[in-house]
Amino acid sequence: MVDIKRNFLTPDLYKKVEDYCYQADYYYGEWDNPDQVPTGVIHNLKLDSEIVSYFPSKIKELSLYRAYINLFNAGERPNFHIDGEGLTSIFYLNSEEYKLDEGGCTEILTDQQYLISILPIRNSLVTFNAKSVHRATAFKSLPRFTVALKYENLK
Repeated sequence: MVDIKRNFLTPDLYKKVEDYCYQADYYYGEWDNPDQVPTGVIHNLKLDSEIVSYFPSKIKELSLYRAYINLFNAGERPNFHIDGEGLTSIFYLNSEEYKLDEGGCTEILTDQQYLISILPIRNSLVTFNAKSVHRATAFKSLPRFTVALKYENLK
């Protein structure tokens, strides 16, 4: 299951998220898999922050338990990984209109063993099963910012 919502935020809210992403402090060291070198940098978001309030706190019976910004610099090679239980949502921020040759897609391995590729369209929120093997792909010449939101059953 992949759910895509285009034009997710109003232009004003989108601009607030974009400005925040470009001004935030990031750190290196988020491990997707223990046997691979980390890629990209992240900025953790507090669940009660203004930025997080723009996104769903629940999806179905699942509650938001983690939110952060991923930043991949041009040309990085992110790793395939799973996020655990529940659902993952990714919000795409692009400073320019998307060009297919830039890359920057999210690749998801299906249970039929083929990859689907989600285009990183500006102001889109993509939600999928957190158990799905997936990875980001970096842009060719631009930084790639996404807001990652993790949902699980907290009972």
